[in-house]
Amino acid sequence: MAILSMCASLSEAAMQPMKKLRTLVWITLTLSVCAGLSACNTVKGLGQDIQKAGSVIENAVKK
Repeated sequence: MAILSMCASLSEAAMQPMKKLRTLVWITLTLSVCAGLSACNTVKGLGQDIQKAGSVIENAVKK
């Protein structure tokens, strides 16, 4: 029985680094997705600003 108990605690100790790595991967993935989604919104806004500036220049040239 003592050997089984020791093996069970050893495997739990061996799994700790994997749990930490898994947590780190999930945090990194979540932050990457959030950054990607906010970047898409920023690029969309930049495109709209450039389009408005182009319209203003185009209207100024027509006058």
